[in-house]
Formats: sequence, structure tokens, C-alpha cells
Amino acid sequence: QKAPPCCLCAGRDHLQHSCPARFCLNCCLPGHYFRECLERAYWNKHCNRCDMQGHYADACPEIWRQYHLTTKPGPIKAAGSPSERAVSVYCYNCSRKGHLGYECSEKRMQGNMFPTSPFIYYYDDECDIKRRATRLKRKVADLQEAGLLPEQAETPL
Repeated sequence: QKAPPCCLCAGRDHLQHSCPARFCLNCCLPGHYFRECLERAYWNKHCNRCDMQGHYADACPEIWRQYHLTTKPGPIKAAGSPSERAVSVYCYNCSRKGHLGYECSEKRMQGNMFPTSPFIYYYDDECDIKRRATRLKRKVADLQEAGLLPEQAETPL
């Protein structure tokens, strides 16, 4: 009789609790679990970039959203000023008219999810991108030093 596959990597020589591909639900990095994570719990995080709760600026959804107009190599293309809000906006959380989901004061549909703003408040320049890359390398080194992230070969960019 075959052993059941691991639900994380589909390997048959182990199960989820001992999977080498396990990852932390707090920082989303591989090699450790939430209880071993060096980072503060996600519910205690506050982003200085978009002013929302649940993440830090280095993991802000706004980072990847800022590239929506940039389709060719070169500097990041910033959007113009936001247009007037549509008259008929509806909330994805409570389904009422007049506000958007990130502004909703009702209890969240998904209790463990924090709202994120759909707008981009700040576009990164080259210096910001380099600083973030340096901070992320330092974070990886700290996790590796603590034994919570497996050593990996350097991959060329």
C-alpha cells in the first residue's frame, strides 16, 4: 500500500508536518512555521506605506500594483491623478452602496484577512527598490543564521 502524498509538495516519503517545502504563514518564507518565525505576528503589523494593517511596507500589495502601467523596460510609469469616484460604488465586504471594501467598518467576512487599499499612494524610484532589496537580503541572512531558512545557492538575477 502506497503512503499518501504530502499536501504541500506531493512527495510520498513524508507528510505535511515534516515537509522540507513547508513555509511560514506569517512571513511566507520557506523552511519554518509560524510559531518559529522571527517576525511579529501579522495582526500586529502596520504598513507605513499605505497606512493599512496586516503587513509591513516591504510586503505591501502596493509594491506590485505600482507596475500596472509599466510594460516596457525603463523607469516606472506612474498613473495620473485618480479620477472621481464612481457614483455607484459597492462594498465587497458588506455589499452596501456608497463605500469600498477597504473603508468598511463592518466585521470582515474573512476574519483573518485585513483590507488593503486599491489605490497606489507612492511610486518607488530606483533608490527605494535597491533599499528594499538590501533589507530583504538582510532578512534572509537573519533567518538562515537562526536556522529557519535552508541555505540556497545564489541565483543570478
